Amino acid sequence: MAFQRWQIGLDIQNGQLCALGIERRRHGWQLRHWWQQPLPHDTLRNGVLQTSPVLQEMLVRWQRHLPRRYSLRVGLPPQLVLQRTLPLPQTSLREPALSRYVNASASRLFPVEAASLSLDYRLGGSASQLHVTAARRDVIAQWLAPLQQAGLRPDVFELSSLALTQIAMRVPLRPHQLLIHPLSDHWLWTLAGENSACGAATEPLTLAHLRDTFPQAQAVFCTSPQALPEAEVQRCKPLALLHYLQPPLPAEAGALAIALGLALRPEDY
Repeated sequence: MAFQRWQIGLDIQNGQLCALGIERRRHGWQLRHWWQQPLPHDTLRNGVLQTSPVLQEMLVRWQRHLPRRYSLRVGLPPQLVLQRTLPLPQTSLREPALSRYVNASASRLFPVEAASLSLDYRLGGSASQLHVTAARRDVIAQWLAPLQQAGLRPDVFELSSLALTQIAMRVPLRPHQLLIHPLSDHWLWTLAGENSACGAATEPLTLAHLRDTFPQAQAVFCTSPQALPEAEVQRCKPLALLHYLQPPLPAEAGALAIALGLALRPEDY
């Protein structure tokens, strides 16, 4: 156990910063650390992180609470990312040939110069296709700068909506059940099923709107009881996924849902 390291999720949004660290134990995950701090409401502009003295000082203070060994996963707003599906060639490809294939296909997948993009990919629901994700290199650099200046070492940038999907998978939600996570200026959603979907929306978060947008949803879960107080909406308690909890615990644990989903993200090998 001496060689265990924390898996940490960092969720930066307009209005707040949420961070959570977990460590694997014999019978499940242990909560090792959580941190919530208010941030200015213009910390993100169109999803791009804006470095400020307030943010920089906060990241430096937070970094002092972390151990030497950790895997840091940072949430990225969905609007910064383009996603496409790429069919795999009939000939089996392994690395580095697979990476070359994805990079060579980028120019026809995305309406942006391929050299300006950072690319990631993973096997899709079918073994015959890849899900390719692209983000502009300059935007990633703008997110990286304040983190690195604070002495933080991010391993992964992951879509915040996919972090919510990690929570939905582990609760677990049954097919056609919807999970909502409200934020100050938008909300994230994930719909469970054979072809799970996720995303972000800025429309008013009402039960009537959800019924119109997701007519297939058979049940609605929400991480915040205040956001959707209707009796038909069920409460999702993300920290219930952890086996070992020790006070003090956050007063509103639902706010840490994205940070927890990032922390629970499987390692890349």
